[in-house]
Amino acid sequence: MKRFGWIVVIAFAALSLMIVGCGDKKGASSTAKEDVTFKLKETGKEGNLTFMMWGTPQEKSAVFKVLQAFQKTYDVGLKVIHVDFLNFNDKLKTMIAGGTPPDVFYLDRPYFYGLASSGQLYNLDEYIKQPDFNVSDIYPVLMDAFRFSGTVYGIPKDWTTYVLYYNKDMFDKAGVAYPNSNWTWTDFTNAANKLSLDQNGDGRIDQYGFIMETWADWYYNFLRQNDGEIFDSKGNWVFSKGKYLNQNAEALQFLADLVKKKMSPDPTTTRQLGAQQAFMSGQAAMCIYGRWVVLDFKPITKFKWDYSVLPYNKKRASVFVTVSLAISANTKNPDASWKLVKFLCSDVGQIYTAESGIAIPSRMSIVSKDNYLKAPEVITNQPHLVKNKPEDDPFIQQLSYAVPIPVGPVWLEVRSKLDEQLEDVFLGNKDAKSVVLKLDSIVDEIVNQKNQKPAIGTAE
Repeated sequence: MKRFGWIVVIAFAALSLMIVGCGDKKGASSTAKEDVTFKLKETGKEGNLTFMMWGTPQEKSAVFKVLQAFQKTYDVGLKVIHVDFLNFNDKLKTMIAGGTPPDVFYLDRPYFYGLASSGQLYNLDEYIKQPDFNVSDIYPVLMDAFRFSGTVYGIPKDWTTYVLYYNKDMFDKAGVAYPNSNWTWTDFTNAANKLSLDQNGDGRIDQYGFIMETWADWYYNFLRQNDGEIFDSKGNWVFSKGKYLNQNAEALQFLADLVKKKMSPDPTTTRQLGAQQAFMSGQAAMCIYGRWVVLDFKPITKFKWDYSVLPYNKKRASVFVTVSLAISANTKNPDASWKLVKFLCSDVGQIYTAESGIAIPSRMSIVSKDNYLKAPEVITNQPHLVKNKPEDDPFIQQLSYAVPIPVGPVWLEVRSKLDEQLEDVFLGNKDAKSVVLKLDSIVDEIVNQKNQKPAIGTAE
């Protein structure tokens, strides 16, 4: 999953997404033939398929190796279309509207509802019952993320929760204890304050304790940690209603105050610095992302870094991001399409995912193996990142209480309005509570225009 990497300065995020397997969000659209060095057979006796994906060069390389292995097993022809994440869904929409959808394609969860509800996805219920698939090995919460009206329309290929990345050398130099599973928001801000330094005495902070993002999929972590919510389980907008008004406003103001107190740069400065780049260059001691940034951080050799579960306030909370493999409802070869999905989500395909470091495999059995726990692409310059068992891994530790972002017929519009209106809060121009209240009428208008409930949320 880049973007795992959210989701955005990673704009799926802005998500994001990102997000590697949870998707790559950078660059321009391109096709496989323009930049792929692997050769695939495009005609086969069992059928010919079009497969559409996004991904970084590392993910693309890993996936093509799996596709080559697939073709050694099945005589299926493959035409691969590689599109940048930011352009992927527009391209997919255009292909569907033109009557030429790809047979199999990546599907980011925020876009799942629209395609499932409009009948564009193939029903996979009968396929997952086949004994050679072993659906029970896939994390149930990930399978549930791609059910619509009780029917499975996507098989999760990978996932990530959000974790707190930190520069160990900076912590050591400042004499600050490393983040741990007991860290509260208070512990977090105390550390961020001590790690925010004016190193050259010019009156300006040049080493920030933390660098924050300002997209909904990202700050949803903090809303949940303060027992806040955007939509309830019935799809009602609760962001500015009842108890959620204060809880959401408190969480957002907490983030805005990190900027006000100069523990994090303001959003404009962050965009100039590049949030991930600021961490990599030693301008920020902590940041929060999913698994997708691990490969971006891989070249770091000037300092040691690690990651921890997120700090909490009223409760422990993290958001999980997941991407599925889906089949078009209009495919002319559903059986061959399923063979491809099944293979990519088999042990063989998942091992490639694990070892490449692009995301976390959806199969529990693979996450328990050294292919993931000691992924060579992850530990190259940071051997201390080796985990002995899944329970030692912060990403996996958080899945038991993590939730997906909301989805629904107007979620993408609502998310855009949240990010747009809350920009003034993070810039320090307005207080959080007033903007949360203002959003009430804005979202009501969106919902009334569609005459539909806005989303499927998580609060009871």
